[in-house]
Amino acid sequence: MEAEQDVSRAGRRSGGNNFALTELILSYANIVDEVSGFVKLKKVGNNYSGLCPFHSEKTPSFYVNESKGLYYCFGCGKGGNVIGFLKDIRGESFGEVVRYLKQKYNIPLEDTKYYKTNNSQKDEEPLKKILNLSLNFYYENLFVYLSNSRHIIKYLQERGIDENTAKEFKLGFAGQGNGLTKLLSNNKADLDTCANAGLLIRKSGPGNQYFDRFTNKLVIPIFDRNNEPIAFASRSVLQDSNGPKYINTNNSPIFIKSSTLFGLNKSLPFIKKENSVIVVEGYFDMIMLYSRGIKNVAATMGTALSKNHIIILSRLCDEIILLFDGDKAGINAINRGIELFQGFMDNSDKNIYAVTLSGGDDPDSFVRKYGKEKLIKLISDNKKSPIGFIIDYYMNNLSGETVKDDSGKNDEVLIKNNKKYGIIYNKDDINELKKKISILKDVAPFIKKIDNNIILSHYINLVANNLGLKEDIVRDYVSSKNISSAFADSKDESGFHIENYEKDLNIEDLVIAKLFYNLLLTDYINDDIINEFSDKDAIYIIKATKNTLEELRSSEEGGDFNQGNSGIIEEIISNTENKSKWSRIYYSISFSSGYKDKTTFEDERRDIKKLLIKLKIDNISKACGCLLDELKSGKLDESVRLLKFKELNKLKYLSKEFQKKICSF
Repeated sequence: MEAEQDVSRAGRRSGGNNFALTELILSYANIVDEVSGFVKLKKVGNNYSGLCPFHSEKTPSFYVNESKGLYYCFGCGKGGNVIGFLKDIRGESFGEVVRYLKQKYNIPLEDTKYYKTNNSQKDEEPLKKILNLSLNFYYENLFVYLSNSRHIIKYLQERGIDENTAKEFKLGFAGQGNGLTKLLSNNKADLDTCANAGLLIRKSGPGNQYFDRFTNKLVIPIFDRNNEPIAFASRSVLQDSNGPKYINTNNSPIFIKSSTLFGLNKSLPFIKKENSVIVVEGYFDMIMLYSRGIKNVAATMGTALSKNHIIILSRLCDEIILLFDGDKAGINAINRGIELFQGFMDNSDKNIYAVTLSGGDDPDSFVRKYGKEKLIKLISDNKKSPIGFIIDYYMNNLSGETVKDDSGKNDEVLIKNNKKYGIIYNKDDINELKKKISILKDVAPFIKKIDNNIILSHYINLVANNLGLKEDIVRDYVSSKNISSAFADSKDESGFHIENYEKDLNIEDLVIAKLFYNLLLTDYINDDIINEFSDKDAIYIIKATKNTLEELRSSEEGGDFNQGNSGIIEEIISNTENKSKWSRIYYSISFSSGYKDKTTFEDERRDIKKLLIKLKIDNISKACGCLLDELKSGKLDESVRLLKFKELNKLKYLSKEFQKKICSF
């Protein structure tokens, strides 16, 4: 009963005005044009392909079909229509994407409740108003009411930030008291929303009280790519202040710190122009480099570089340069970041480098001391590939240090086999050998993960030369099963060939694939045929599709159900147990050129009938197998045995008749 209700609900949700609204938009919008703004696409037969923008990969598994208005990645399983793509890639709500497409393609669409009442839209609009009010409040505190903010102006000047730069980045000042709380309250803002966003502090008790979270602090606004404020960072400028130096507002429906890069709203055109980005850690690093003429820069806001950061940047340019402090914290940040770059190791189109500064400088202080040209030269002269950087780091970091005698089994084997392989390095001191082993242990997990033999050989040779070891000993150690990989298995290529996907499907799967291609084929599946199916998902899909078609036929829309049916199918798939399997089948058939040759409904009708007969034959064969097992068991008396024989012969006769039917098509 519950399953039947689910089927009914799926049908109702797929119909109605919201469906018509979506299909109207999809009939105007060009998915190839929209996706091309974020992915470099190449025409492959009837489809377009490119590197997936939602995960890191070396071989294209991302496909776009212009005629169907669909995209799908066979690596990570993400797929849908142009609305879903823009929602995910731009981080916007359904309503925002609809408004964008309406304006761009001049879609004759009036504002309706179907895209103005989106839940995320409800959350975002009041929050955006709150953030804009706060932005103006902090900005005016710094540049209008100077009597209270002179110490902030002085602090900025001491850090090399003039008034024009401060205004360009909309820097602000949070003074004493609860000025922001009063402003937001006077503008009828929901103070709970303000507190959840991290702008106010809520004190629980009878009649909740609210207070400004930032007081006597420099405020740095964080913007999205459209120059809209999405969050704030505050910095204490008093030398005797306790607590953290920086405090950020909270993650929210429009701000996720691990997916946001500070300054990208300013530097985006320069990153695209240079086809290169310099990644720094801090707000002031980004502001200072940008103001001194190094415009292709973005900052991670003091957090570790995340996979989302890398995906965002790799979509914008082909060269990513990590530039961090020369201190231990900066070194650790680079090591964390490099683990995320494995997907680009042998990608000829992408170059990723790491650079650190020496002498205790950070990018901010270095460019102030030595200027733009010296920093650019330093980056050019010292940038290294991720593995090259790691090798240098561990070589230099261990040089001159005494290695503790905590070597494991692998280390002893290396020392024991020393004579066998030969050590080129002249020092025979055992401690020197242990240093080499320690370095090799550190770098081996990184090298082990390289799956390009040419690159692997290059780095094995490099390590061997640096350590004074023969290549054989390094190669054996790296390939040892006892060396654990420094990375999780991040191989994203599916190894899945669109045109050959049918060979991996059983008969029930193939029937559903046909239905996905033409929903009207469900008319040929009655209740008796449905009973032949054993897969619960397949049964649900058939029933939900039939129910949906009935809903649409009785509604005002009617029309051609095979035009723009992706929304219907995706909704049905979302309610199955094995969503990834059915999504994969749906998008496989959508992108397969083989189905483009079957242009008539008669071809499709014949194919589905053949498959349904094959399903019946398959079930008969299974029943025959069970009967044979019973007959061979020796546990049946003669009368029952005779009945089983008759039943078996009847089934065999039916199977032959069905096979004749197939031959008649």
